[in-house]
Parts: sequence; structure tokens; C-alpha cells
Amino acid sequence: MSFTKPLRGPSVDWPDGEPYEDEPRGTLKSGKEAEIFLLERRFATSGPRLLAHKRYRPRYPGKDELREKGFSNSTSYRGDAIYKAGWNLRTRDRRAIEAGNRSRYGHELAAQLWPMQEWTMLRRAWEAGVTVPYPVERTEDGFLMTFVGDDEAAAPKLAQARLSPAELESAWEQMAEALRTLTRAGLVHADLSAYNLLWWEGRLVVIDLPQAVEFTTNTDAFELLHRDVANVGEWFARRGVEVDVEGLYAEMVSVAWLG
Repeated sequence: MSFTKPLRGPSVDWPDGEPYEDEPRGTLKSGKEAEIFLLERRFATSGPRLLAHKRYRPRYPGKDELREKGFSNSTSYRGDAIYKAGWNLRTRDRRAIEAGNRSRYGHELAAQLWPMQEWTMLRRAWEAGVTVPYPVERTEDGFLMTFVGDDEAAAPKLAQARLSPAELESAWEQMAEALRTLTRAGLVHADLSAYNLLWWEGRLVVIDLPQAVEFTTNTDAFELLHRDVANVGEWFARRGVEVDVEGLYAEMVSVAWLG
């Protein structure tokens, strides 16, 4: 059985308007704010597709609510104001978000905004041509995207993949190109590391974009970009790849300003 692979660009081999049934296949990953579930979407004529359903947990769940909704862990939402600085909010909402732990309304608002933020950034990255999972559709508490892997296994994180020297060189070239493409699109991943990248069939796939920011709305964007470049650059350098972190960052700054 084969499934849709992550492809670059705005087009993908995806059925349009075809009837389907969804079959849950278990939990893939559990994080602080969200869990990722495996879903098999069985189309009437074009065959099955494996999807990853990222679902954000409610911030203040009622008794047994998490268990009833299929979640396994309690919620711990990040409080990093640096990533929220570019969010377009009303004054009251902005004050609530900035109040952090002092505002239950701010917590609940952030819980609603994180999945919207990640969906928007994933779509923008996809449309720009970055190799990311194809964004399929929004859901009530998150979104669906194509699963990276096959019916036997999920794609490993880059940090856990066993790459040959040639594969490491290829992965770094793909990483640099992904950074260029994101930067041309006006975006910074802002949490880039070998744990937010997948390696599958010779391709590097960027994942986890809830903290992504825009150059035009976030005053810390260039600092976050430098941290991204340094994080991934130093990881590759420790594995023998020739990397010029500052040179690549200077190139990204030029791309950001000049396109």
C-alpha cells in the first residue's frame, strides 16, 4: 500500500470532491500543547491516504474531557511572548496575551490562536514551495496534513536518522534552500532544529511551525532567524559538513531585504 508523499509547490496528487471515510490509526506523537494522531482517509476510487491530525488540547479541560476527546496528556502552553509579538490582535486581547499566567482569558485565547497560527504558516510555507507536509484542511481543534512516511513507519526526525556523509551533504543543501525559500516568503521558522525536521526517502521535510513569525510584524525576526541558522548549521557542522553559519545568515538577511 502506498500513500501520497510530501511534494514541493502548490500542486499535489490529492483527490478533489471524491467521497471518503476516515479511519483512526492511533497516536503518533504527544507534545506540550498538542498531540498528533494518525488517520487513514479511504477515498472511493483513488485509494487511501495517510494523514497526520494535529490536535491542540483545551487549556482548561473539564473532568474527563481530555480522555473523552482522545488525548493522553494534560496541557502546558508555551508563554513565549516573543513569538506572539506579530499577532494581529485587538487591544484587549493583546493585553490578555501579554498578561501571561495572570489572565485565564489570555490562556484560552492563546489556545485558540496557536492552531490558527500554525495552519496559516504551514499553508504559506507550502504555497511558497518549502518542503512541508501538504496542509489538507482545518478541524475544530487543529488541522490535517499529509503524513510523512508509509504504512510501515513514520519518517524519522533528522536528529534520529542515520545519514551517510553524502546524505548529510544533501540534507544541508536542502536545509539552506528551505531557509532561502522561507525567507523569500517573509517567514522565519523561529524554532528550527534537527528535531523539527524529518528525513524521508532522501528528502528533508520541515515541520512544526506554530512559532513561525513574519519579518514585517515581529521586531525579533532577524534574531530568531540567526538562531535558526545557528541551530541547524552547528548540528550539521558537528557531523562533518562544511558550514558557514554567519555567511548563510548574511545571505538570508540579503534575501529578506532584497528578495
